[in-house]
Amino acid sequence: TTNTTFFNTDTPQNVIDVLNFLNNDLNVDGMMLSPAYAYEKAPDQENFLGVQETRELFRKAFAEGRRKGWRLNHSPLYLDFLEGKLDFPCTAWGIPSYSLYGWQKPCYLMGDGYAESYQELLDTTDWDSYGRGKDPRCANCMAHCGHEPTALAATLGSLRETIRAAAR
Repeated sequence: TTNTTFFNTDTPQNVIDVLNFLNNDLNVDGMMLSPAYAYEKAPDQENFLGVQETRELFRKAFAEGRRKGWRLNHSPLYLDFLEGKLDFPCTAWGIPSYSLYGWQKPCYLMGDGYAESYQELLDTTDWDSYGRGKDPRCANCMAHCGHEPTALAATLGSLRETIRAAAR
């Protein structure tokens, strides 16, 4: 599996070319997409996509049913989210990050401290204060670590979406 990140210098054709190369030429088993955004630890704050730019990039790259031909390790609803067909709040505790320091609060992109246990992470993090419209650091985040868990919950909460995901 490979994780591919795209920036504001990328065009829809760049996305298509990279995904075609990974999928068809390298035969990668699965690919993950993570829109880059200017999180505080990122060394380059200049070349990141905003929410609208991300949606436009993926809407154009996925046009004409292209995304169905790629082995993407994402739920169809997360891919819809990337295209701007729907919106999801962040569920950062769904894919937490653990290191030698402990469980990172609230996600691996933000440095608000660490918890010694997953339960402590859940209990001591004010989850309602994070996400777009709540914390300015989250304004352009569409990362899989917070939004894919929300998309998966929405998938499992709908028979139609569960069948759609299984049929991919």
